[in-house]
Amino acid sequence: MPRPLLAVGVVVLAVTTVMVFVGGWRTGVSWDETYHVLRMRNYLGPGWYLLNGDLLDGEPGPWEDQQFVYAPITMGLLHLWSLGAGTDGSGEVSATATAYAVRHLGLGLLSLGCLASVAALARLALHRWSWGLMAAAMLAAMPAWTGHAMFNVKDVPVATGYTLTTLGLAVVVMATDRRHTVVGAATLVAGIVLAAGTRPGIWPGLALAALVAAAFLPRARRLPGVLVIGAALAVAVGIVALVYPAPFATPVDALFGSVLESSRFGDRSVSRWYIPVFLLAEVPTLLLLLGGLGTVVVVRRLWRGRQTGDTRRAVLALVLLQAFTLPVLSIVRGSNLYNGLRQLLFAYPALAVLATVGAAVLLGAVTGERRTWLRVSVPLLVGAAVVVPVVVQAQVFPYNYTVRTVPAMLLAPTVAEHWSDFELPTDYWRTSVRELAPEVPQGGWVTCQPNGAGDDFMRWSNDGHEDCTTDPIGPLAPYDDLRSGTWAAPETEFLAVMSGVDRIGANCTRFADVTRRMWWRTMTMSYAATCDLVTTGYPAGGLTFTSDGNGGSALLGGWSGGHVEPGVGLSRESAEIGFTLPAWARGEDLVVVLDVEGGHGVTLDVDGESVPVTGDDATLRAAVPAGLAARDGEGRLLVRVRDADHDVRVLGLRLEEGGVR
Repeated sequence: MPRPLLAVGVVVLAVTTVMVFVGGWRTGVSWDETYHVLRMRNYLGPGWYLLNGDLLDGEPGPWEDQQFVYAPITMGLLHLWSLGAGTDGSGEVSATATAYAVRHLGLGLLSLGCLASVAALARLALHRWSWGLMAAAMLAAMPAWTGHAMFNVKDVPVATGYTLTTLGLAVVVMATDRRHTVVGAATLVAGIVLAAGTRPGIWPGLALAALVAAAFLPRARRLPGVLVIGAALAVAVGIVALVYPAPFATPVDALFGSVLESSRFGDRSVSRWYIPVFLLAEVPTLLLLLGGLGTVVVVRRLWRGRQTGDTRRAVLALVLLQAFTLPVLSIVRGSNLYNGLRQLLFAYPALAVLATVGAAVLLGAVTGERRTWLRVSVPLLVGAAVVVPVVVQAQVFPYNYTVRTVPAMLLAPTVAEHWSDFELPTDYWRTSVRELAPEVPQGGWVTCQPNGAGDDFMRWSNDGHEDCTTDPIGPLAPYDDLRSGTWAAPETEFLAVMSGVDRIGANCTRFADVTRRMWWRTMTMSYAATCDLVTTGYPAGGLTFTSDGNGGSALLGGWSGGHVEPGVGLSRESAEIGFTLPAWARGEDLVVVLDVEGGHGVTLDVDGESVPVTGDDATLRAAVPAGLAARDGEGRLLVRVRDADHDVRVLGLRLEEGGVR
């Protein structure tokens, strides 16, 4: 390898490593982290790594069909790391801004383990550590990798674990003495524990790799090698079962459930073109071409050397398996992938090794070449493959994962018009909300990622019906103290915080944003807007609230559901219901009737004014004069339910004609 190219690799690794740790400290909290904090709290309590709404009396509820998808190994490691840093306590998983930042640094360290594993695999495949360094640089140059290494508590650990597994198997196959065998076995155990202990459903890929590795063992060492691999698998499974014993009470269910639940997540499939299209969109073009060349070279070497017994071929075969096995199965199944290829992040390290093989072949082909332009242009091409993506990452830092390739920037808007699955979001992960927080004023209701109804934004999101400033799964709560200024908002307006897209509701006015330059375009990462409250129509027969979401569009905030309890309950002292009055009710005296359980002590406000309540624990009635119901001029009726004890459950609401008594 030319020395200047080696120097380029060193610089790329240094720059991207600084990005990972500085960006990890500066960037905000992402979608999945908040959920996994709540899961970890339950793991330290009832013992199940599930959300509160998934549990019934400390066990998975009969409705829960995702109980084997995740396991607590990574969050457990980050909890120990946070205990050392003083941000978590014994039995306590903190959700402060500093606690999330500390976890990000822990993830950065895990990502370095993956870079080291990639370097070792390339060293085994290409005989030199210089190629190992270049392989690590190629992985670091991929924006998806470096960006997710700052915060992604699911996909980065799985990718690191999978790569450690591949490396461990390769070392065991190639080992010529006990020391190397032990190192390979220990690496294998660590990889399986990290990968399957974070996403158990990854186990078929790891099991296939173990079988292929066993097939590459020399005949003289086959039985001892198989025993070593089998023992490593048994130890790894034992560690995961020891750390997370709850699901292993039914081991067969855990084995098959982890795969089936992961593959059918959302009960939705995508186009089989999804993965190829997003490869073109997310993987830097030159690196993708080098990876394609490397794949062809590896396949040819494996085929031509199939009778030689060369154990180095095992490295190439295992890398090929990591890169293609599960992605190809995902294409065949039409698996529910979304937000690009982050669920397949484990394939990126293998792709980096394949790209390095491609680069080695190209550089070897021009060694001694008489034509100067070829001797110069090929190293420049390989250098550009790792330098240009890092320059673009610097443009959007710390939101590196949002980088798209030039072909994607040119074609994506047209493609997305016809196939919404191929829309390319920017900050889907919402980490830029931390940077936006100082521009979001205090006061008023804040909804993060509001749902749309036609051209308008609603005051609730798919996450739920909570104010984002206090919602533990929202991106703003850890940074609420960064907000400045005040906003004296009427009840009929709210603040919206939106990330990932530039679309805005027709009822909203944007007043602040976070942007970055990407290539030649300015991209919006997130923005804040003021929005007029839009309500849905009052249905004939009234509103009924059930645990499956019925009536949810009228729940404006402060409500909590439940799979067992009837209706909806209050998550705090007050909660609001809003809807548009039907034509027959406008300009009329009305009676609001609430069907409840535990209605003692409940008070009501209608359109911001307290109204007298009569009734009992089952039915509450409030008279609303015509002037009050029509006060905001938009035909909206806003009913605020107050209960200091939070024990009332609202089953339904209906309107009746009636005078004020």
